[in-house]
Amino acid sequence: MKHFILALSLISLSFISLAQTSVTPFDASNDYFNGITYSLPKTELNIIITARHTIEKPGPFYQYAERYLATKDIITINNETWQIDNIEIKSNAIADPNRTFQVAIDNNGIANNITFAYGNIIAGVNIECSSKLGELPKAKEYTNSQISNLNTQLSFDYSVLNEDALVATSIPKMAEMVARQIYRIRESRTALLTADLPDGEALKTMLTQLDQEEAELLAFFIGKSTTYTVTKEYHIAPDDNIKHHVIARISTAEGLIDADNIIGEPIYLNVEGTYINAPLTDPKKEKAPKGFYYNVPGKAEIIVESPDITTQATLPIAQFGYTTYLNAKITNKKTAKIFFNPSFTI
Repeated sequence: MKHFILALSLISLSFISLAQTSVTPFDASNDYFNGITYSLPKTELNIIITARHTIEKPGPFYQYAERYLATKDIITINNETWQIDNIEIKSNAIADPNRTFQVAIDNNGIANNITFAYGNIIAGVNIECSSKLGELPKAKEYTNSQISNLNTQLSFDYSVLNEDALVATSIPKMAEMVARQIYRIRESRTALLTADLPDGEALKTMLTQLDQEEAELLAFFIGKSTTYTVTKEYHIAPDDNIKHHVIARISTAEGLIDADNIIGEPIYLNVEGTYINAPLTDPKKEKAPKGFYYNVPGKAEIIVESPDITTQATLPIAQFGYTTYLNAKITNKKTAKIFFNPSFTI
């Protein structure tokens, strides 16, 4: 038994019974065609971009951080920034409307069934395949409700301040009282760690409580910051080389924005193909009956450039190759099985 491994992509599958196979390019004008149609795959690029949003807010006593805590590592202004955190380059198959074929049915034939993927892409002949082959990845993006759950307001908890700080009559005096409160917490922590106490859950709880209280008090001097990420996907099926195509933009104020919104810096897509041309065909073989058509893919180097990072990948591209066909005599054997490989390689 011969197994032919051909270049096509698999997802959800269905089966259609056939007899003698006669395969020709699809003719939309033929209203009397009796048979089925199938498509070859076209490679669609899936560019997944993750942007990181950082929000910073100075503490109420940041001007006194160096005086009372001897630190200059503080936030001094309200600030929000966006930057590209990660770029992934993937691909998936879609049906190619320009490479669609029709299979006529003849009761004298012996090709039993055709397996389909993605609805109309041929996946095999006379084979059985699992339908659990995965699905196209869905776009990932924070919703407004998810973002609202993050601490983007960066408020300061005045409930942790002791009475001396709360009754202070000026900001400098309040800052001094909070600094003294921080030093007393540190002294308490040292006393607990050096005391002859059992190392149990009670001690861990007390130390954790002191750590949390100190962190909240320190924020009054050094400030607060938070970050979260937003991921978006961009799809494009290249028909030719692409040079500096803007697929999106990144704004330091608004994050990932549309390609036509010029307030942001461009994110470029470049596609440099390695094309494969069909070999010269023997005139005698040209006269042979044509069976199922399939792709011999080319490949391309894909580069995505952003102001922060650049990512590249080399992927097989179905439409950068050529289309050829099997000899129809192959499917006239009862034992013939034809498999189409999802990696797009023969």
